[in-house]
Amino acid sequence: MALGYYDGHQDAFISTDVSDKAEAASMHINYSPGLASLKAKDFAPIFMVNGTAATGQLMVFGSEPGENDYSPIWDEVMVTWKAGVTPSLLVKDDQINELAGKGMLTEKKTSILLNCPIIGVNTTSPSQPAVDSGFYDGHHDAFVNTDVSDRSEASSRNLNFAPGLSALKASSFPGIYSVSGAAASGQLMVFGSQPGEDDYSPLWQEITVTWKAGATPVLLVKDDQIKQLASQGMLTMQATPVILNCPIIAVENG
Repeated sequence: MALGYYDGHQDAFISTDVSDKAEAASMHINYSPGLASLKAKDFAPIFMVNGTAATGQLMVFGSEPGENDYSPIWDEVMVTWKAGVTPSLLVKDDQINELAGKGMLTEKKTSILLNCPIIGVNTTSPSQPAVDSGFYDGHHDAFVNTDVSDRSEASSRNLNFAPGLSALKASSFPGIYSVSGAAASGQLMVFGSQPGEDDYSPLWQEITVTWKAGATPVLLVKDDQIKQLASQGMLTMQATPVILNCPIIAVENG
């Protein structure tokens, strides 16, 4: 957990995934090829000061939960103070834009997208998001749920509502499968990808799985298994337009 500024106050966040492989390695977070296919201009900026900075300088967000453009995905913008200018503490995106307009600093847009969900607004000590477990290819992966594109689901699951995700096409992302109704003992959500795969993204299309009447549920641990059983008429898959930000934070083996 770390802190950043938005409109003069501090918000808490976690960084989990990024579209740039080198940055992923340097920050020790997931590399996400699935984010690299998105357009940076579609997301609010996150400002990072490069070089000399005022004491106490943190990253500055261009939005936060509750705003109409909030999304956990951010367009990285590098801010650099001009030579001869004494840096001041930057705490608002409007402040940065104003100082850039006066020639006191520069803003350099990048093509890098960072999955950096805000987990606490106007706070320095938020509750940490719960860590849960799901299946991928027969093993367990650990994950956190932070944001969703559906307002009612956000409310019922105590997640951030992210309007910025609503404009994206859900089918562009790997599926995350949740069983509705009868299920085998120990059933967890099933991921359609994970870090290290060519299509991994922290954003997922929610897919609801339902066993057919008369079918005895078995433990579902792979997306290919689910698809095979659907083709055999044992269960149904209902793709939804809902996008869930559910970054995998640990790939496990048991």
